[in-house]
Amino acid sequence: MNINDFDFFLPKSYIEQKKKKKRSDSKLLVLNRCTNKIIDEKFKNIGKYLSEKDLIIINDTKVIPARLRGKRKNTNGKVEVFIERILQNNIIQCQLKSTRKLKIGDIIVIDDIIEIMLIKNFSNNISEVKILNSSSKILLSNHGSVPLPPYISRAPTNIDKKLYQTIFASKDGSVAAPTAALHFDKEIIKKLEKKHIKICNITLHIGMGTFSAIKTQDINNHNMHSELYSIPSETIKQIERCKEKNGKIIAVGTTVARALESFHMSKNLTDKFYNTDIFIKPGYDFKVVDHLITNFHLPQSSLLVMICAFYDTKKILKAYNYAIEQNYSFFSYGDSTLIL
Repeated sequence: MNINDFDFFLPKSYIEQKKKKKRSDSKLLVLNRCTNKIIDEKFKNIGKYLSEKDLIIINDTKVIPARLRGKRKNTNGKVEVFIERILQNNIIQCQLKSTRKLKIGDIIVIDDIIEIMLIKNFSNNISEVKILNSSSKILLSNHGSVPLPPYISRAPTNIDKKLYQTIFASKDGSVAAPTAALHFDKEIIKKLEKKHIKICNITLHIGMGTFSAIKTQDINNHNMHSELYSIPSETIKQIERCKEKNGKIIAVGTTVARALESFHMSKNLTDKFYNTDIFIKPGYDFKVVDHLITNFHLPQSSLLVMICAFYDTKKILKAYNYAIEQNYSFFSYGDSTLIL
């Protein structure tokens, strides 16, 4: 499969820079895989397309303040530290950006207070650093900022601390929000409860690889990024009950779909964390997920490839072009789709 098959043109003006203050005011593009119909809708009306037999599954990961700005201890050269994963209380995996390449043993000073030392470099632009005079908790809470996606061309503000976090967020670990769930608010939850639609959770901690474009011409040669996930035993029980009633499993986001499909094909245990590097592409047969709520995705990205696998590449691109014609907004702070 050629990466150019998953490309589309999006004017920059369609990339939403701010989240609506009322989350559920977003537009919703409904795509029906059985009838091939495209329906313009409001996210607040999503309950119209679900029944009491169905089960909604959300990702309860919480975004950490992963972006840090510092300088080299000896030269004062600027360094940006983007945390990818916390390994121990004082050991962190991260991406480092600086004008001159950092060497093992170099020390970076954050806000003239905390010192971190580069101890390892890996081939995938990931480095490992050691915090010398503090802890990861203090480093993030006192010095980190909201890691807005690279296509949001502004500095984060205080309102982003709230809006770039889902109402389900409870487990620290992501460097990006599971954006499909950003549209849910208390009003939506009340409507779903009235219809007796259950909601349960998984956890998948999103890494920076989620924003990476596929760089190989043949997507089959792409090395997929790895992320940590865990499936609670209660969620598995709820899925089994839903399937027994002929209900539908609604994955809120590609992260949920990735976690559920990864768990299904593994021999992993519930309530434990595992790495997944699954790359879902056209030809994949979804075993768990029936409906998918997801935002609009970047051209030539693994996330766009996944939703093409869930529906059909040509039909997804047709729907995206329709969304552009109808002035839908795109990406993390943008509007949503529901693929039935």
